[in-house]
Amino acid sequence: MKTYTDDALARTIYRIAAERIQNAGGKMPCTEAVFSAVTAAAPDKVSYRQLAGLDNADFLEAAYLLLLGRPLDDPSRESWKGSLTLPPQELQTLVLKTIMQSGEYKSNRIPLTDCPLQITDGTQQNLLISAQAMPQRLVRMYQKMPRFMQKLAKKAAGKE
Repeated sequence: MKTYTDDALARTIYRIAAERIQNAGGKMPCTEAVFSAVTAAAPDKVSYRQLAGLDNADFLEAAYLLLLGRPLDDPSRESWKGSLTLPPQELQTLVLKTIMQSGEYKSNRIPLTDCPLQITDGTQQNLLISAQAMPQRLVRMYQKMPRFMQKLAKKAAGKE
């Protein structure tokens, strides 16, 4: 009997479904890599590590599915089209900033964990902290800490 890891099983299921859909004249709504990332994600949070290895187009698709809970629509796909040639880390930072600043994301609030990218700017609170739905009082305390103390707080919380 053949044993499978969770990822191998997800990819096998994807291939079977893709073959059946193709035989029926259809097309899978996402790539195998995106399907694998989505099936590996926890239902209540998204780990950046599961998305980091994806190519730019797959990262964009997976980020929409996991953080916004919906597929990438055609107008969004068209607006991101020119950015897909950016270096991966630059595109990932841009995508995550855009998603996490959107009203749609703020109503969903799926926490993003294990993300080393700097997805904040000087005028906004730390998006990673707000995405984890920390109480506002703690967020304000964190923001007032010197940088070295912020790093220590992250380390103590297991975020670095």
